[in-house]
Amino acid sequence: MKTRRLFVLLLTFALFALPAFGQTTVVVIDPTKPVAQGTIGKMEDDTFFSAIPAAKRQIGSEMCTGEVERSGVIRGAFSKAGAKQTIVFYQVCQTGNGLGWVGLVLIENGKVIGNYVSESGWSLAMAKISDVNKNGLDEFTLSFSGGMHQGEGGVGVDLMEFSDNMPKSLGWVKAEEFKDTQAASVWKVTAKAGKVPAFYKQKFTSTKNDTWKKVGVNTAFKLTKTTNSFAAVK
Repeated sequence: MKTRRLFVLLLTFALFALPAFGQTTVVVIDPTKPVAQGTIGKMEDDTFFSAIPAAKRQIGSEMCTGEVERSGVIRGAFSKAGAKQTIVFYQVCQTGNGLGWVGLVLIENGKVIGNYVSESGWSLAMAKISDVNKNGLDEFTLSFSGGMHQGEGGVGVDLMEFSDNMPKSLGWVKAEEFKDTQAASVWKVTAKAGKVPAFYKQKFTSTKNDTWKKVGVNTAFKLTKTTNSFAAVK
């Protein structure tokens, strides 16, 4: 009888534990490590540049001139489950301290299937995030610099996803903070993947020997809603 009861208890524990053990921890942002910017071949590069004239016409600003600058290239299934797609993130132009226009070009099968612009800031990098909300699509992060203001600056990161063929923000987080008078601070952000993902952040500060020191504990938090948005290029 005791053996049978023990077996039932262990089975019950295992059944309740399965969801917890099945959760996947995803790194969303890790400023303590360099971000790989990705590469792009000539044919794909030509496809990307074919989308630039229309983007510039839509912006239509006399201040927005000069050559575009790529900030990142990633590959995954972004707007359609199982697709093999490429996104190029780029700076169209900088119009002030921490101000500027950025663009996204979505490419599939050698064709531009999405062309978008946003008046957001200075683009720094992008990274692919593997389906943090379990809907069959990959997410991605866009990192922006706010420039330097009175000796202070930082980096903000948008977690993005395609919805109805448009790139939309799932939320924003401050990833880096630096001041002339003190050590830089950064936040590593992770998520427990799920239909409603849970986010956590761990603070680090820079040290004299160019390493990072952990500060405090890994803390649950919610992403900040942002008003930044992309418009489809017509």
